[in-house]
Amino acid sequence: MGRIRLAILIFASLGLLSCVSREADAQSSKRFVKPNEEKDDLRSDARLRERRPQPRPRGPEIFYCETPDTSCRTTQDTFRIADLRDLFVFVVWPGVSGQHVQTVEFLLPGGSIYYLKKTRFSIGSASPVAAMGPAFKNEVSPAPPAPHLIADANKVHPEGIPTLLMKSRGDSSVLTVLPVGGTYITQRNLTGTWRVRVFLDDRLAFESDFTLIPRQPAPAVKAEEKAER
Repeated sequence: MGRIRLAILIFASLGLLSCVSREADAQSSKRFVKPNEEKDDLRSDARLRERRPQPRPRGPEIFYCETPDTSCRTTQDTFRIADLRDLFVFVVWPGVSGQHVQTVEFLLPGGSIYYLKKTRFSIGSASPVAAMGPAFKNEVSPAPPAPHLIADANKVHPEGIPTLLMKSRGDSSVLTVLPVGGTYITQRNLTGTWRVRVFLDDRLAFESDFTLIPRQPAPAVKAEEKAER
């Protein structure tokens, strides 16, 4: 009987040791699985962040006005030639800083260049562009076709426009004026859809269109009355 009891105690001890070992293994496996789960969670969060659309940087914009003030900013791009003295063209440069040269080309409805204007401007610089030395002035390439086509946006202008560099909805904008009334445009009735090409430092930034509506013809009744007289 003593031997039987001893055998029973041995088997019971072995069973207890086996249970303890299994529990330890289970706890150990749990401890090693948890970091992997956390890594999987981090990876899934990173994937979600990658899939979310990121805000795109805004590009340059253009708007046309009949007055030299950025408060007139609308989407209007059609004007009556009889009512238009000057067309004020504002080019907005969000996120642009430093010293640059803007070129605006006005193309006739037939496609040929009617007029171009180069404008120096400086954003976030301590000194206005007008006071820059020859080193900056020589950066204009190619050379303008005529000296009077270059203007300094940061300079105070005596023509009633304080400056060509303004703010529009928090962004810097450069003004270019296209004279209309009393010019070749009205004399030759150059109406239709014009093309505008905008360059920054001689690189094409974008293109846009505006339309000039011709004068309305005189009523036929008045013409007949004149003929009778």
